[in-house]
Amino acid sequence: LLLQGVMARLVRLPAQRGLDPSQFPTATVFLWVVTGGIVAGVVEETAFRGYLQRPIERRYGPVVAILITGTLFGLAHFSHPGVGVALLPYYLAVAAVYGSLAYFTDSTLPSMTLHAGGNMFCAFDLFTRGRSEWQLSTAQPTLIWETGPDAAFFGTVVAFFVASALAVWACAGLARSAQAERAARAT
Repeated sequence: LLLQGVMARLVRLPAQRGLDPSQFPTATVFLWVVTGGIVAGVVEETAFRGYLQRPIERRYGPVVAILITGTLFGLAHFSHPGVGVALLPYYLAVAAVYGSLAYFTDSTLPSMTLHAGGNMFCAFDLFTRGRSEWQLSTAQPTLIWETGPDAAFFGTVVAFFVASALAVWACAGLARSAQAERAARAT
């Protein structure tokens, strides 16, 4: 979300409108959000991190594998209305997180869980507010190229870098733990 907040001030992100959930029973909307999130998380992580990333990792290493699968993951989302090149950095960043989780844990379960939860959050946000999570308000945010950067932009950039540093630190810890576990299994 912080990356999307920064991106929304750098480029015009596409507007996305959800269906009017009041047309459907609450239980239907709830099950739609939960089922949609779980199905997308399981299917996409199995396909991209399980079947695609794994063979590329073995041949070219994790960095190349995560970049290739991340690019394909982003391009696959171009089928969604309004998704285009402006959102590719977001999808690459998300795919890097999912790919790193799959690599360091030697499992797609953590990335499936995170992916499903993220999709549920985004769908819930879309249905309750009528717009995507990157649309913080109904008005388009002003681009820094038009008005100049302000305190809110700098605050979002700082928060994004702090969150990114914490994520890298957590991944490094996960990598150390996975390496120790592999070493223990080898002995």
